[in-house]
Parts: sequence; C-alpha cells; structure tokens
Amino acid sequence: MTRVWVVALAVPCLALAGCTERQIDDSGKALASAAPALAGDGVVFTAIESRFVAIDPSSALHVAIAVHGGRVRVTGKVRSSGVASRYRAAAKSAMSGAGDATDPIVELRVDPAIPDAAGTARDAGVVASVRAAIVAQGGVNGARVGVASHGGVVTLTGDVPTGAIRSTLVGAAQAAPGVVRVVDGLRARS
Repeated sequence: MTRVWVVALAVPCLALAGCTERQIDDSGKALASAAPALAGDGVVFTAIESRFVAIDPSSALHVAIAVHGGRVRVTGKVRSSGVASRYRAAAKSAMSGAGDATDPIVELRVDPAIPDAAGTARDAGVVASVRAAIVAQGGVNGARVGVASHGGVVTLTGDVPTGAIRSTLVGAAQAAPGVVRVVDGLRARS
C-alpha cells in the first residue's frame, strides 16, 4: 500500500520538477478553475444514478452514465420501453438545475432478459452456492474460477490444471442448489 502512495505522489512531483514557478502557478489556477465544473459533473452524475436506481435497480446495473462539462450521455440496456422512457425523463429532470446544460443524450436498448430485483438476488444466491461447492473441492483454487448465473444457468470460466479437476468442478456446480444448467467454459491446461 505504501508503494502506491509513493508512486502516486512521485509522479506529480517529477512532472512539476521540470516546470518553472509560473508554470506550476498556472497549473494550480487551471485546476482550481476546473474544480467547480468537476464537482458539478459529480453532482449531476449522482442525481441521475440515484433516480435510475429508484426507478429500476436491475436495469441500473446495465446502464453507463458519463458526464463531462455538463453534457450527459446515458448508454446501455433496460428491461422495458417503459423503464427507458422513465430513465430519459429522470436524466432530463436531474439536469434541470444545471444552468445552461443541454438535453442528455440517451441511447438505451430494451432487453427483456434483464432480470428483476428478485431474479438478480436469486442469481446471486446461486453464484454463492456454486462458489461454496467449488471451494469444498480439495486442492482447487476457487479464486481462479469465474462463476456467473443468469436465471439459474451457471457459466464457469477460467483455467484449471487438469481435465479431471475440470470435470469435478462442473459436477460440483451441477449439484449446487438453484442450478438449472451448467455452461462449461473452463480450460484444462493439461
């Protein structure tokens, strides 16, 4: 952790070492003048994101919000056209107090396969049960195995040492509670 701080502090210092006092002063003034805009962008981002989560938390996980200089761009996918309309209105509403801000650019695709909050919670439970089943297998590094679930269909990814371990992990996943089917994306190194 200490190394990260040393590097984080050393890079700006090295960059400033070759600067004149005037250049350093100008940089500080530029940063100070940009701070309100950066803070304003953060406020707009938070306002939009919180509104999206209140409307449909599951769809909010599949949407990206970018705010730069008061301009907003929203992209991604949502569960229904109704959610898309409400997200557009929420983004515009969040910007209403942002002075001379332009209307947000909202590019959302409808994907009815996005699970509702209960489905997301079920899938999280399935992932937890599969991870527990994998960890219970002796001699396997469970951290190297990716586990995802969508409607109980579990996908395993990653590299494992042997085909035998691969078969063991797939079998353990199939036996875990809540699993409908397992998609084997594991690669055996030997």
